[in-house]
Amino acid sequence: MVVALKTREELIGTGECRSRDQEMVRLIGRHGAMIMAQVMRAMGTQKTVAYRHFRRCAEARLVERLSIPGVGPVLHATREGIRYAGLPLPIAAVSAGNIEHTLRCTSVAIRAGEHYGHDAILTEREIVAAEALEERPIASALVGPSSSKRAPRKHRADIAVLREEGTIAIEVELTPKSRRRLDAIIAAWCSAALGKGDLAQVHYLCAPGQTLNAVKRAVENVGAASVVVVAEIKESLR
Repeated sequence: MVVALKTREELIGTGECRSRDQEMVRLIGRHGAMIMAQVMRAMGTQKTVAYRHFRRCAEARLVERLSIPGVGPVLHATREGIRYAGLPLPIAAVSAGNIEHTLRCTSVAIRAGEHYGHDAILTEREIVAAEALEERPIASALVGPSSSKRAPRKHRADIAVLREEGTIAIEVELTPKSRRRLDAIIAAWCSAALGKGDLAQVHYLCAPGQTLNAVKRAVENVGAASVVVVAEIKESLR
């Protein structure tokens, strides 16, 4: 018996259908991981249509569904999918340890795109690629310990909003950092925003309670209130 296997082109369809399939793969690849509700919101599509696109892309091995304990099914772009979408990015590493932060950043990025325009948004993965390509900081700051011989290390934002009036770096803070580390990072952001680059503002979106209060104290400690905005995170995963 001869089994006819469909090519990738046959699986993903043609015309508008193929364009929307590619849009889904590109979205998932850019963010690293998404849940279906986020894909639906970003694409402005209904559940049945979104699942139809996903099934075709999964059959073509462009995307896959990962099961993360405590989270449920998470959508992930394969290496083939990232190439198909034309993204200059590596395959995203997804684990139980980083998935909550990844998904929260995805929700924030989608919301920011709705406000500023989706073309103005860079995910952290895209910030890394863009800074390597352009050989300049876009949404990062050099953090150096006050008493150390080590070279300063680069701290990148979770999301960047590119605007003519200056870039906004967005940090999604879900767990508290040590006071010393947080003071150093926010001082570095302040220096970067007041420097000669494109960075204009830094927005911290924080989990309520200890994390939010710690960031507010750090901003006050280093005198960064003129460039750092702190707010409680509102985005939920569903």
